[in-house]
Amino acid sequence: MRTKKSVKITRFDENFKTSYNFKVGRNLSVDFGIHTAEFPNDDDDPTEYPLNVEELGLSSIDMISVFKQYYAEQGTTLYRFLLYGSDKKMYVNEMFDQDFNLYDLYDLTFEDKPIVLTYKNGDTDAIIMSSKNDMKIWKSGYSPYTIPDVPIVTSMCMNDGVLFCTIQNPIYKIWYATDLNFENIGQINENSGYISLNDDLGHPRKVLSFDDSVYVFRDYGISKITFIKGQISVTPVYTSNTKLFSNTVTSCGNIILFMTKDGIFSFNGVKVSQVKTNLPYDFSTLNAGAVASSLGDKYYLALKIDFLDGRRIGSEFCDNYVNNAIIILDLSDLSYQLIRGYDIKEFCPFKTELKECMLTLFNTQRETEIGEITKLGDNHFDSRVPRTWETYDLVDRSTNKEFVQLVYTGTKGVYININYDGETKQVFVSHDGTSKFNFKIRARTVDVQLFSDRVDSEIEELSLDYYEY
Repeated sequence: MRTKKSVKITRFDENFKTSYNFKVGRNLSVDFGIHTAEFPNDDDDPTEYPLNVEELGLSSIDMISVFKQYYAEQGTTLYRFLLYGSDKKMYVNEMFDQDFNLYDLYDLTFEDKPIVLTYKNGDTDAIIMSSKNDMKIWKSGYSPYTIPDVPIVTSMCMNDGVLFCTIQNPIYKIWYATDLNFENIGQINENSGYISLNDDLGHPRKVLSFDDSVYVFRDYGISKITFIKGQISVTPVYTSNTKLFSNTVTSCGNIILFMTKDGIFSFNGVKVSQVKTNLPYDFSTLNAGAVASSLGDKYYLALKIDFLDGRRIGSEFCDNYVNNAIIILDLSDLSYQLIRGYDIKEFCPFKTELKECMLTLFNTQRETEIGEITKLGDNHFDSRVPRTWETYDLVDRSTNKEFVQLVYTGTKGVYININYDGETKQVFVSHDGTSKFNFKIRARTVDVQLFSDRVDSEIEELSLDYYEY
């Protein structure tokens, strides 16, 4: 006795095995791509051009940052693009001024990649640049000056006029300074001092100012620092069983997001919750190089994923790649796109009146380029990328079946693999709309893979008819 049945896929963000280079939501679509970063010429000319990075002759770009400076006397705001390269020099470009060259920033050099923090000192915009050898302060209208003999800073934030820093040694100390000239950082006096964190939450890795408070992200938890009238207290607010990847910590709107090997988590200042994304990936892979940032309501996370498919894409051809995937998570609806094949070193949010985008640097393959994540999903440095979505077994294996028809609704140019008992039947979608494919496949179960390299892919629904006997 044969019974006709059907299995339908009407949501592509549920119960799937893997996907990359598609935007995964109710439908499959194409959203983001990456290309060489370009910037407007000036206020009157929106034509975009890349910065002239090649002329610097660098072997890698290790840090980029955007510094907004307001000049009260002229009533003008300038945007400075900062770049630190393999020659250990800091370069600057005055943006939107019809000049795309980069120039030495007062001949500043740093022994290794500096950590930067922008802040206001009264009405003056300023930036701190801290590296192994020293700390430098650059204020609007002045030349940078050096603060010698400071601890090696690993992260810093400003809250209510107080600077907080995690340091390399001794790693369990948080230094703070209330004097905005910072000459006393690393000393104990009325303007500066330190907090020791020696409890079971592990070493402090990152400080972040959020919602008028300072939070310390540590190996296995989060502490809150309260600074009132010169009195400091520290309170543990979260304990984790797994290690937090500190370079994935970033504020995004009214929450903080971070990653552990168990997934992506949010923190609102009181409670930690796991973000339910339906991401089918194992985050327990060694992810010491994972990094993240945010722009608008999107969380950008670069990490290493073992896709378990035997394929190599983009940066995966490099033996020493650190990351191979970017997850762009839209917090408004928890849809996401995973871009595979890029080894991201760091993200840099770029937000000005003329342009808003997420910039990237690369560990491998494109070490001397600045990338821009764009809504033009076809533009992956002018090349097409493979896009994949794959199911688990669609039906249980307990009975014999004959699969007879697959119905597809979406755009053309998609290859569909129907995998069964170690064999594969492939069909090709040659027109937009609904396509029906008839066949006879005897098997206990099947799974389905979708492949495309088209930028206009939009897949709405799949169904598979079969007889059970």
